Amino acid sequence: MTTDEAIRKAAIKFVKKNKKLIISKFADLTKFPPSQNPFTVFMAGSPGAGKTEFSISLIKQLGEKDPNTKVVRIDADEIRDITPQYDKTNSNLLQSAAAIGVEKLFDHVQAHAQNVVVDGTFANYEVALKDVKRALGKNRKIGIIYLYQDPAIAWDFTKKRERLEGRIVPKEMFIQAFLNSKENVNKIKKEFRNSVRLSLVIKNFENRAEKTLFNIDNVDSYLKVKYNPQELRRVLDDKSI
Repeated sequence: MTTDEAIRKAAIKFVKKNKKLIISKFADLTKFPPSQNPFTVFMAGSPGAGKTEFSISLIKQLGEKDPNTKVVRIDADEIRDITPQYDKTNSNLLQSAAAIGVEKLFDHVQAHAQNVVVDGTFANYEVALKDVKRALGKNRKIGIIYLYQDPAIAWDFTKKRERLEGRIVPKEMFIQAFLNSKENVNKIKKEFRNSVRLSLVIKNFENRAEKTLFNIDNVDSYLKVKYNPQELRRVLDDKSI
């Protein structure tokens, strides 16, 4: 067994063994009690688009509007942070472990009618479809917030974060997330129509919200993304020079 494989397996073992710890830290029922009308909000967009900051701000605003509104925030990065095998440079090795942790938290909030914001990229269609179906099966209100940031700027933010925090996002993973997240958002909205509320947030070069559109039917009607994988790879390569 290689060292990388040993790290992967150890991280998965830790997450599976410490389900109670993870739930207690991120979704404790005493801090996040059940809601009579629970909602699920899925973040979507590339790394570096500002999803984490936006989701934290959203939860804060909801709490200020109604102090009784408590919202669990599920973030794979935070699960990685509490995994002993994580050294800030091997996030790719802990991807499976973090995904298992996300699923365990999602199971918990579903079972206990807790409000939740899932801070992810929405880049995996099968996972997104499964989670949306499960949430709808619990009669939850469903929202998707797609954040768009120019990929060159978003990539620059991920590289700055890498230097500050050591969290590495491989270029191909970034490209996949950038392209897939928008397509998956559109596919989910088309399939579930009015059962899912889709919002679009367009960020400017300072990573601030420049335009926000609520309850739209399709991202492409309001945002033209000109990149294919080859063009995007060239842009990111030029940015790295």
